[in-house]
Amino acid sequence: MTAGAGTTVRSGPPSGVSSLELVRYLAGPLSVEGIADASARSVARVEDSMTVLCQATGARSRVELVADYAWAGHLSPRDLGVGDLTAVYGLSAAMRLLLRLTAAGLSDRAVSHETGAIASTVCKRREALREALGVGSDHQAVGLGCLAGVVRRSDMPGRRFVHAVVPVPEHLRPLVARAQRHVASEGRALVVLPRSEQARLAAALAGGRCRVLVLTVPGEHWEHDLAVLADAHREAGQVLAVLDKAEAARLPLPPGVAAATRPRAVRAVVGTTLPAVLVATPAGLPALDRLHHDGWPPPDLAIALDGHLPATGRRIGRTDGRPPAALLHLTSIPRFTTTGRVDRDGCEPGVTGELTALLAQRQAAEAGLMRGYRLAAVATARSFRHMGPARLVADLTRVHGLRRVIVRTAGPADSVSLAKALGATGLAAEALPARGRARVLTWFSGAAPDTRVLVFDGPLPPWLGADALVHTHAAASTARTAAVVEAALTPAGPGEGPLLMVSADRADDTGWPVLAALTAAVAALDPHLRQDLAQARTGPTGHDGLEFPLPLPAGADERRARRVCAWADTTWEEEMTATAARAAAEGRPRRGVVSPSGRPLTSWTPSNAATRTHPA
Repeated sequence: MTAGAGTTVRSGPPSGVSSLELVRYLAGPLSVEGIADASARSVARVEDSMTVLCQATGARSRVELVADYAWAGHLSPRDLGVGDLTAVYGLSAAMRLLLRLTAAGLSDRAVSHETGAIASTVCKRREALREALGVGSDHQAVGLGCLAGVVRRSDMPGRRFVHAVVPVPEHLRPLVARAQRHVASEGRALVVLPRSEQARLAAALAGGRCRVLVLTVPGEHWEHDLAVLADAHREAGQVLAVLDKAEAARLPLPPGVAAATRPRAVRAVVGTTLPAVLVATPAGLPALDRLHHDGWPPPDLAIALDGHLPATGRRIGRTDGRPPAALLHLTSIPRFTTTGRVDRDGCEPGVTGELTALLAQRQAAEAGLMRGYRLAAVATARSFRHMGPARLVADLTRVHGLRRVIVRTAGPADSVSLAKALGATGLAAEALPARGRARVLTWFSGAAPDTRVLVFDGPLPPWLGADALVHTHAAASTARTAAVVEAALTPAGPGEGPLLMVSADRADDTGWPVLAALTAAVAALDPHLRQDLAQARTGPTGHDGLEFPLPLPAGADERRARRVCAWADTTWEEEMTATAARAAAEGRPRRGVVSPSGRPLTSWTPSNAATRTHPA
């Protein structure tokens, strides 16, 4: 335990035989006079011993003293007068909140202000709470709550306990420090880091604050986000998911996380002033807006995960006239948050603020947060019934020896059509349906040695391994490209190699939106790759001087393909080695001279163009 200034550091309450004997008497239903009779001591001696224990622990009452020993593991349910904790686990959200407020030592009138109920109703509910738990006193009820994890140290304000510091991984510490400074000075911050790391950063920045709102869109990271926040704030306050009714019926919740769909239910779980982390979906925000409209205090900090998405980036902090004290936007796509884009796929810099800190891919690689990745882009000709993309996937599979390939499309109809076209090429392919996905996902992730292709347009399960991701004809390129890039930030499993990410689009002279989106999304996270691509670019319609993952057609088709094709072999081990070597030789990395694979771009000239058309 870490103590604050002027506080004595203690490892725990006194645990001598006489101390534990007295505490177990105090945990029971007996009065001080009853304890004196049962222990053959005088009343004065019992009171003096209680005073010594209170001085040693910092407790101010019998309730707090019992709580200290319950948290320290020195008390059992039987010491508190019941057989087990079943009754505590069965309490409603309103009763759990009342138990926490009782632990805080609040009067009936103060509890009334916290929950909105009148004082006489609070008194009756206290009696009902003790009856439900099978005890006759507040200290017994609070002790049971401590054993069950319902009552936390933070529920007792003014105590000597210090909130547990949320551990921050080494690679996130600079981001946390910069974000904290900007939030304190500017009231808002924008941080770029992989989606899988955003919950950890949010948990670290929420530490020490009373009320925190985290806004996120339900998806593949939902359970992970809640679990990280709940684990980090287990001792600091309630974590509550604020959803609409449909989401509450289908979204899973980790242990220790409650859910609420109505304003009254939100207040019944977290009260008005107690520490809490509210994890809300866009559909759940109206419940919070109604509370704020009725005078409920706004959060100290509001955090948007995937802050580049309009559902979160433009909704966070826009409460009914009571904005949060500070705003934090987290995103993995900096390109679309800092260049003034105001369309449906971007954020306004005036809303998010300027970029505060970012975790580049090279840093993510050093921290072991990403697989090695290989970024490619390929031009496909106009085709009938998706045969062009199908032949591309078949060629990539054959040339690179791929076993598991994921193909993203613009919509469900395209997924079904492309899956049929892939089947016509001899590949085993399945379109992922909107419902009943378990069979298809099990089939794709099986251990069979044959090549299997999964075609879909929805979220990508983070645990789903693949050798390649092919991103083709996306209607909403920014949002879908973000998910593709996130796949490269997933650590590789045992035996997995680099992830081949391929962007495929039609070979039109001016049409390469998917190539641009995928290349920009990766390059935006990697300054060196961005410089290399900029130097290799020969005009406004394409790139030159980079390798291709497949042989190109001859003649005019080759010239057209070169305008919309790019290949960057950026397996991070090679890039890290090359960067380290340059830095050691020159004292600093050279700018824009060496490609991500370590080859000088100036050595690539039209005279050796033929050497660039071989398979990688």
